[in-house]
Amino acid sequence: MEMLVTKFSKGKYRNEGELFDEPISADNVKLMGEMIALQALRTVKKFDLKVADRLYIGLIKDLHHMGEIDYIVSDGYDVAQTAICFLYQFVGHTVHEIYGKDRRGKDVTIKIACYREVDNELMRFRRKAEKTEYIDFTDYKALPMDPVNCFEKEQTNYSKYDELTEALQLSALELAILNCYMNGMVQSEVCAELGIGRGKINSRKASIRRRYYDIYGAF
Repeated sequence: MEMLVTKFSKGKYRNEGELFDEPISADNVKLMGEMIALQALRTVKKFDLKVADRLYIGLIKDLHHMGEIDYIVSDGYDVAQTAICFLYQFVGHTVHEIYGKDRRGKDVTIKIACYREVDNELMRFRRKAEKTEYIDFTDYKALPMDPVNCFEKEQTNYSKYDELTEALQLSALELAILNCYMNGMVQSEVCAELGIGRGKINSRKASIRRRYYDIYGAF
């Protein structure tokens, strides 16, 4: 199946790695923001069917139809615009450059900082959803099938992630690897993002699991 980044770049990029290896520019910042928004929503919707899944479906539809006359974009595209506006500040830089430091003094790349900006936007949607009942009359029958595990329990308290990583006392590299996977990256993308090999990633993942088992027991 053709990758979305290939489809929406009209074949310019074979995968997201090629896109994000380029410096941010006026020509690619829109596509970068859209791909980051999709990746973030794809990850979060597994735990948040009420808000993130609706935004994800809307954004997918927007990307396929927004070029049509009189088409009105959904709330999902607000998430992409958040990412686009954030990245536009860094035209001329690559997303792998250091943006700043987190609360623990660890380096954060521009790309990871953008994911966190998107997470903040999603949190605003969640707060709004708690006060508002959504009635959605959109027909999504024409969209590609995207199976969801209907037996998963909704989990919207993301503060637990910070508590968990604090308790595990991860190294800078372990935290970076975990953040990459939490943002929906596959192993090849984690390798490209952090500049390390698969062996080191696998050993660090095993170390994180052992530490988790020691503290909390089995999953």
